[in-house]
Amino acid sequence: MTADSWRNLIEHIGLLYQEYRDKSTREEIETRRLQDSQTDPEETSPSEETPSEAEPTSTIENKAPPQINLLRNSNSRFNLWQDLPEVQNSGVLSILQPDEIKLQEAMFELVTSEASYYKSLNLLVSHFMENERLKKILHQSEAHILFSNVLDVMAVSERFLLDLEQRVEENIVISDVCDIVYQHTVNHFSVYITYVSNQTYQERAYKQLLQDKPAFWEVISQLELDPKCKGLSFSSFLILPFQRITRLKLLVQNILKKVEEKSDRESTALDAHKELETVVKACNEGVRKMSRTEQMISIQKKLEFKIKSVPIISHSRWLLKQGELQQMNGPKTSRTLRTKKLFREIYLFLFNDLLVICRQIPGDKYQVFDSAPRGLLRVEELEDQGQSLANVFILRLLENADDREASYMLKASSQSEMKRWMISLAPNRRTKFVSFTSRLVDCPQIQCVHPYVAQQPDELSLELADVLNILDKTDDGSRELSQCDDDQGYKHGCTQEGGDDNGTNSSRPQ
Repeated sequence: MTADSWRNLIEHIGLLYQEYRDKSTREEIETRRLQDSQTDPEETSPSEETPSEAEPTSTIENKAPPQINLLRNSNSRFNLWQDLPEVQNSGVLSILQPDEIKLQEAMFELVTSEASYYKSLNLLVSHFMENERLKKILHQSEAHILFSNVLDVMAVSERFLLDLEQRVEENIVISDVCDIVYQHTVNHFSVYITYVSNQTYQERAYKQLLQDKPAFWEVISQLELDPKCKGLSFSSFLILPFQRITRLKLLVQNILKKVEEKSDRESTALDAHKELETVVKACNEGVRKMSRTEQMISIQKKLEFKIKSVPIISHSRWLLKQGELQQMNGPKTSRTLRTKKLFREIYLFLFNDLLVICRQIPGDKYQVFDSAPRGLLRVEELEDQGQSLANVFILRLLENADDREASYMLKASSQSEMKRWMISLAPNRRTKFVSFTSRLVDCPQIQCVHPYVAQQPDELSLELADVLNILDKTDDGSRELSQCDDDQGYKHGCTQEGGDDNGTNSSRPQ
């Protein structure tokens, strides 16, 4: 393919990346629809494996997003590798095996999708970031947080696209693209980690600007109405880098499924996929660390220390659990058991390495009156002593803020909440501790029939068909579960109150 032909192809990619992804989804739907409707083999079209260009049925048309109609204009005619005039006129389609054609399409999709992605990035920079009205409204620090290192990301995409362009120009039949993906992932894609890690600050800044600066909202709204944006929101442009790095991994994975086994192309695809997976994991870890830091800053602002101040914010610290418990006051006499002041509210912030014990005060503040390293906590469950002392456990601080031992008798609202607190406070140091591995020997297993997204830090997120071990069961119907994890071994926790036998509600101490 000549350089002019390739540049012509890039110029005629009329789709922004957001539309490109919608287009891919639409084509997958149409392919499945065709496959489902082809009940007679004799009626199967030779081009069945490619998305139909015919008008879709009314059902699909009604479900499709509005911009779908834009995907079938003349500017997107270079949709498939085999649709290129140079490919059709060369005669290679009659020579290549069907599997090789599928592989060519998979590699071609990676290239054209990068071109579409670069087009969207360029619009984010030229149309939004460099808008003079917007520059006057935003402080330099606000603009930096909002757009982060997008210029670096765009420069990396441009360099990547140029190398892909050169490869396609070499031959009508693309030799490989995963070797280029590998080199760029190793040498340049770290800019994605920086951009994605700042996502928490970016989202917060965007919401704050919309709320505090009406002029910002007005300019953004006007820019979004420009035909260049094709009805897409400003925020959809901001999240492009995260979408692209995850999509690249899937595109390489698709190529990997189509290359011949034990070939050089399989080797390069495996290497590229491995490196992309590393970058995606680093992006996710960056987001998690930034989110944790934001949470720690928010908690620090709410704490007032009655004791010697403890530095809360640390890059190695994160919140495991927080919540209100009842602290028992005075000795356990018959008189105090009959009073309503037997317990008073306290609030616990449990971090991975520290426990902070507080009382809530006016103004959404918390007064800290004790603390202890998490490794110096011990818990003990009380024997049944009647309704007044139901769900009560003893928390021992072997060394508290005053460098002495202290004990607290705490009451939870339910048996399951009590067990969750005990596990989180001292997962392997309970007075009545039973070896975790020994409990796995005869414990029954259940399978998750509904997915569950963790609502609290100490909960497990479960996917459909996850297999779980029941380690313990409380009287209120909750279960303590374990789940096997490839990276960390067994994870375990307790179901929330009211959890069912399907394990749809479970928790995990981090």
